[in-house]
Amino acid sequence: MKKKIWLIEDEEMLIEMYTDVFKLAKLEIETTRTGYESLEKLKRIREGKERKPDLILLDLLLPDINGIQILEEIRKYKETRNLPVFILSNYAAPEMKEMGIELKAEKFLLRIDYTPSQLVKIIKERLGMK
Repeated sequence: MKKKIWLIEDEEMLIEMYTDVFKLAKLEIETTRTGYESLEKLKRIREGKERKPDLILLDLLLPDINGIQILEEIRKYKETRNLPVFILSNYAAPEMKEMGIELKAEKFLLRIDYTPSQLVKIIKERLGMK
């Protein structure tokens, strides 16, 4: 079974770019574009109606609620508490990074610092893939 990446991102161009790159890297990708859509997906995961992702890539700036609120929701429930989360954003406010670390985001990656292929390498390393 392919490793599943859940990308929480609202910018269509980025979604398309990462989808193409992850598929080429033999990773399954699912996306949600808003915070509320992401919260609904989390609920389905908690209820066992949807397979858990192997890793979540979380943008901080979404059109409705911010990524930190989603991360809080992920950590709140035993079914999702231990999911690996990488924050992937261009928003680098120190207080947001601090909150992400407190909520056990494994990495805080500034999107502008990583090419899509570099990101794939980081993800594959984390997931123990070659």
